[in-house]
Amino acid sequence: MTSSLVIGPLQAYRCWRVEWQGKLPVLGSLFQPTVWPAAHPLRATCEKRPGSLAAWFRRRFFRPMETHSAPTWNCECGVYGLADFKQDENLELSPHFHQRGPLDRVIRVAGVVQLWGRVVQHEHGYRAEYARPLKLLTVPSLARSRDAEGLLDAIAERYAIRLVTRVEDLAGGA
Repeated sequence: MTSSLVIGPLQAYRCWRVEWQGKLPVLGSLFQPTVWPAAHPLRATCEKRPGSLAAWFRRRFFRPMETHSAPTWNCECGVYGLADFKQDENLELSPHFHQRGPLDRVIRVAGVVQLWGRVVQHEHGYRAEYARPLKLLTVPSLARSRDAEGLLDAIAERYAIRLVTRVEDLAGGA
């Protein structure tokens, strides 16, 4: 079932990548190159926008795409969030380290996001116009790693979000 809503803020679950970019700790989307802003909410844009590589490819080989505000029903755009946190199905217990290069470590971390504005609801979650992170899940074994602890603490400070150590602490108020 898919429906469109215009509502006040709601909370959902999602994963991010967490890494150092230069001297700044950043929170980024897992499947897009999007870096979440620290000082203001993330506003969704459609990747089919006229200046994108995907749009150029479509114009060149298929039909032109019209621009639109994100999210819309007939597109996949918007900031994603899951309605339920299911460790074994949707999100693996987080954070996890990923090695991108010899010295470049990235952490994948689960957490809670606040969504609002135009929201499209799906069977498993939402796509929203605006979003901001509220909480990140850390686990004791990873927090003992000096690299991870420093990065997660820096993310929490820069984005003004809480770090929690139990899945149960993700639910509830910010």
